[in-house]
Amino acid sequence: MVETVLVIGATGQVGWQIVRELDANSGDLAVRLATRRPEVAEQWRAEGRDAVVLDLDNPAHYARALEGVSRVFLLTGYSADMLHQSKRLVDAATTAGVSHLVHLGVFNSGDDDIPHFSWHQLIETYIKASGIAWTHLHPNVIYSDAWAAPIRETGTLTGWWQEAPQGYVHTADIAAVAAEVLREGPSQHGGADYWLSTEVLTGPQIADILTDVLGRKITYTSMGPDDLADGVAKIPSAAKRLYMQSAVQTMRQAVLGNMRFQNVVRDDVQTVLGRPGVTVREWARRTFADAT
Repeated sequence: MVETVLVIGATGQVGWQIVRELDANSGDLAVRLATRRPEVAEQWRAEGRDAVVLDLDNPAHYARALEGVSRVFLLTGYSADMLHQSKRLVDAATTAGVSHLVHLGVFNSGDDDIPHFSWHQLIETYIKASGIAWTHLHPNVIYSDAWAAPIRETGTLTGWWQEAPQGYVHTADIAAVAAEVLREGPSQHGGADYWLSTEVLTGPQIADILTDVLGRKITYTSMGPDDLADGVAKIPSAAKRLYMQSAVQTMRQAVLGNMRFQNVVRDDVQTVLGRPGVTVREWARRTFADAT
């Protein structure tokens, strides 16, 4: 029997890579893509894809998006609205008979004084109480191919943690884990928490790795929470502003050395995929192969 998986946020930095993974190997799944932009959904349909408009702020969209769906990848936007959005989505998924929710959260200790970490914990607790089989993915600091352009163009890498160490995981590894969990389903991954932290590095250490791989000097520009706070205060959306203020608080705690739980390697990429997560050095070798 073919089951349908709904990928929420299919145009996002993780979501589109999940789609790519499932395009390469969907197993026994049919894939439905969700976007809040009608023109994108229309384009996907023209390409022969199953696509729906799903604005998480519009509950009228939920029933159509979840019709016939058995597995869901749940990722909300970076705003305080995530709490209300997630509750409504979980409630709608329960009504629709969804059998497996795969939620993308954060890498937390369970006792961090960080608002958006607590929001993710509340969402995860609500999912567990729903009766739907669940899998929670906990990525540490996420980096992506978006790093490549400024490195190529300016020879610089900017970080917002000053020189504090952070655990890192690449978007492609998050997506590969999510896709595998969705393919194999709750019989293999129900009730599992997967922690995604491939390596721990400081900004200067990353710059040194890039310098070594590229064969030219890459400079680390050390920014801190105060450099971001003024701009965050001017964000017009209260919900987005609250989320980013929480992100600034995370940076402050990291700079103060109070995020030690996050400064660890816990590579469940290996657990799920049977291979280790991609390191910054490996990513750089692949990404900048034409420059070496």
